[in-house]
Amino acid sequence: MWAVVGVLFALLPLAHWLLRARATPFRAPLAGALLLWLALILAVALDLLQPRNETELYLLYTPLAELAVLLGLWLERRIAGPRTDRPAGWSRAAGIAFHTQLALVLPLTPLLALVLFHEADVPSATALPQPPPGYTTLHTGQGCGNGSGSTCWRTRYLTAPPGVPTAEAADRLRPRQQCEANGWLLDRRELCTEVSTDDTTIVYRVLLGGSL
Repeated sequence: MWAVVGVLFALLPLAHWLLRARATPFRAPLAGALLLWLALILAVALDLLQPRNETELYLLYTPLAELAVLLGLWLERRIAGPRTDRPAGWSRAAGIAFHTQLALVLPLTPLLALVLFHEADVPSATALPQPPPGYTTLHTGQGCGNGSGSTCWRTRYLTAPPGVPTAEAADRLRPRQQCEANGWLLDRRELCTEVSTDDTTIVYRVLLGGSL
């Protein structure tokens, strides 16, 4: 049941646009963009794509789709002028549902982001890159610290390529930027990378702390 509700919720911006948009140059391109945006979310939900921050992508989907529809309707009005007919039937029902969704999602999205992206969390598996050819993975691990200001991490233990000193091989793996935002817009927690050596082992670790 909840899966059906979720699908209907995700389809609402597209349905509202198709039912309300008039035949202007924006109708088909915006419908295509909404379909691609929805396909991206479905691909992530089905594990066909694995972005670094799935949670942020889910949170951004609905407000961005709604804002795109509002922009499309505003541009349509600028081109074709105000509508003279009043919505009825499915168009009216979709309009009511769309504006209800809009009133709920816009204020709730930043609040949910504050809750979800406040504490430290284990970084996504995609944040720990696969090593280049020649490096051998011994094993991987993950964990979290305790107490206020704790940090979580993922670690990959590697051996250097044959004939390459461990310290030199570790230098090759060090990223130019040690820390960056974990998300694109909402998740501003710092995702940091550390590369160190332990005798003949390279320790490649990504760490994610809380937002405060």
